[in-house]
Amino acid sequence: MKFFDVGFLHPTNTKNLYRLSFLIIVLYTISLFYNLHLAPLYSEEPRRALVALEMLLNNNFIVTTILNQTFYDHPPLWNIVLAGSIKLFGYNTFALRFPSAFSLLLTGILAFYMGKKYINTRFGILSAFYYLVCADLYFYFSVTAEIDIFYSLLVTLSIFSIFHFYEQKRFYLLFGTAYFFITLAFLTKGFASFAFIIITLGSYLLYKKDLKRLFSWPHIFCALLSAAAVYFYFYIYGSYENLGRYISEMWGLTEQRTLLSDRFDGIIKHLFTFPLNFLGVIFPSTLFLLFIWEKEQIQNIKAQPYLVFLVIAFIANFLVYWVSPGARIRYTYMFFPMVVTVLSYPLFLRLKETNWKHKAYHTFFKAIMAIAALVCLVIPFVGYFSILPHLKYTMPLFGLLLILTLIFHHKTIGYTKHLFVITFIVLCRLVFDHVALPMKALTSSGAAHKSYAEDIHKIIGEDETPLYVFTQEDLRTHIQTPFKLYETASYLEMSRKSIVMNTDQCELPGYYIFNKQNLEGRKPLYEFTISKVDLALVKID
Repeated sequence: MKFFDVGFLHPTNTKNLYRLSFLIIVLYTISLFYNLHLAPLYSEEPRRALVALEMLLNNNFIVTTILNQTFYDHPPLWNIVLAGSIKLFGYNTFALRFPSAFSLLLTGILAFYMGKKYINTRFGILSAFYYLVCADLYFYFSVTAEIDIFYSLLVTLSIFSIFHFYEQKRFYLLFGTAYFFITLAFLTKGFASFAFIIITLGSYLLYKKDLKRLFSWPHIFCALLSAAAVYFYFYIYGSYENLGRYISEMWGLTEQRTLLSDRFDGIIKHLFTFPLNFLGVIFPSTLFLLFIWEKEQIQNIKAQPYLVFLVIAFIANFLVYWVSPGARIRYTYMFFPMVVTVLSYPLFLRLKETNWKHKAYHTFFKAIMAIAALVCLVIPFVGYFSILPHLKYTMPLFGLLLILTLIFHHKTIGYTKHLFVITFIVLCRLVFDHVALPMKALTSSGAAHKSYAEDIHKIIGEDETPLYVFTQEDLRTHIQTPFKLYETASYLEMSRKSIVMNTDQCELPGYYIFNKQNLEGRKPLYEFTISKVDLALVKID
């Protein structure tokens, strides 16, 4: 007992707690990237992959394409980031997923820096850790090549810079930094990005009774610079492609998420479910609501200017999503560090207490730790996992680590106890990486697309003869060529380093992928089925 309570891991032993925190962040970083490449591409990943791959292969980083046809969607910055990662790590799925996982880590570092600077170091560590293990981010979106975590990082940088430089009264840096990052956010996801800076500046300056700052030269100058950057981007784009259609399509994506996009009953349902979903996906910080519903705690938050700013920025911006039925939880990831930081503060102030709230919180995690350890010990005996024979050796080790974490969690107190909650969640992610991702690689429906691509590549060989996808339908309807062909096409482009081109003609020599209904007597070299549509590879000389 002495070792835990008055020795090495006692909350007063600051140096050792910082060492433990460092070990946790090292373990966390490993968990983000371990087996990241294994799961097949799925959902929106193939589309993102194709755009980035074709940027590299076409050497055009302005106009986005899919199957070599212009794809009017988001601006190109995220795809440029993916392309840069491919250049760094090679043509593989790890390269595609690395930027999203790394963006999560960077956002956590930002949350730590702000918490450390404006509260204290321990609070910065605790709040950043609880942000980094938010369920939706840590176990789902950080394992994908999706856009949202990177976009949220840019928006968070813009919003946090408003408070940071306002406190220092450095207004050119305030507006310059805020508009710089929000302009990058626009180049990532379009027009809606500017709403964040307008709403945050307006609401915070109103609170500070300093709205005149909006009409100051620093603001006007930096806003004009941002507008000039947007104009310059559109000017360059217009020299390549149809600018009018591009802006129309981009605005259409923004409009889909507003009040105009749904009926009244959809709006009412969204008003009830959206905040509940939001609270669910920030787990385990959801449980911190136990500690906040006291008048004294509200006053404690009000006493911290940084936390007041976060509350204002969150409420003002979240309201837009709350009343927009087209909004999805992933559009709100930039609010996660704000909300987790605010919710963590009442907990942080009461870490030394042992009332029923703290007991309930930690009892819940003790039960979950025990269940997780038992699951690890049982997995080797479950037939479903027999396709991964190494699990019979590795899972008992994970089970032992979870049992040790449970013991340390039980024996320690206060701040240290929460560090072992974080350690437990990180170990759960490592188990997920070790079991779920290899299982997906073998059993997921997406695994077939990688197999199709490998088979087609073997038939074509290293021949530089072009590969076409034949369809006379519009590319974005995905009728004759199903959307999931994009998965096969993305693997083909990664392996062949050559674009799979969409075409409505079959006169040029090359390999073609047809809907079997359109073969017209041509002999297939390879047949496969995607989404109940039979496809065939043929060669036309």
